[in-house]
Amino acid sequence: MIEKIRDFIYKYYIEPAEKGTGYNLIQEITYGIILALALYLFYKALRKLNINIDEKFAIPGIVFTVLIALMRALVDCGYIERSFLTITPGIVFLIGGFFIATILITGLIFKEKYYKASAIIGVIPLLYFLFVFLQHIVHLEAILYVGILVGTFYYLVKFLDKNLKLNILQSKIDNYVVIGQLIDASATTIGIGIYGYWEQHPIPRFLMETFGVYSFIPFKLLVVLLVLYVLNREIEDENIRNIIKLCIMALGLAPGLRNLFRTVMGV
Repeated sequence: MIEKIRDFIYKYYIEPAEKGTGYNLIQEITYGIILALALYLFYKALRKLNINIDEKFAIPGIVFTVLIALMRALVDCGYIERSFLTITPGIVFLIGGFFIATILITGLIFKEKYYKASAIIGVIPLLYFLFVFLQHIVHLEAILYVGILVGTFYYLVKFLDKNLKLNILQSKIDNYVVIGQLIDASATTIGIGIYGYWEQHPIPRFLMETFGVYSFIPFKLLVVLLVLYVLNREIEDENIRNIIKLCIMALGLAPGLRNLFRTVMGV
């Protein structure tokens, strides 16, 4: 029995990371459950500290998300040694745990100014790794390509939301979610369509193989807008609603920026 469990863990969790074969559905489900549990416990701790999940909370959240993406990309280029704690999901556990600890500690010490202190703590290592990244630029034009796609689709969504009176984008956090997910879809599309990369996640891989690489952006955008529509109408508690939204933003922004950083460095 123990041997079967060990073989199962190796086959579905360890081997894909060692061989770089991408994610499987077993991994996706497992990490989703872990994320949901961690999110619930974090939310409970935030409420005990009277920390509201709002636009201020989003600031350090974005900083640490960019930090994860940049560090992960620097692993791919060889600057940071590859290990369980420097690749997904290990790096998410590591930096995510650092983020949670930072928020809770600064919340205890700085009270309502916690978001400034925690953002500064995250910016310090981010600036260092950004300096390293700037020394490895190969395809700077990739930023322009991704920026054009993100800007085009974002303003299209804003235009439709306003003129069709959909009322989906009700706050800055809603906009952050759309932009974060658009960065992911656009960076993936440009990386695969122009620079020859491949998609690790099974569902997006199936969609792109079936409908074409560039179909991924409208597919993902439609799903995100539907999720925001449901969240805004079905969840009354603003804090619960926002922490879910910020999680969705991070799940798009982190891999999206990692893909973009990798493409820019040519790795």
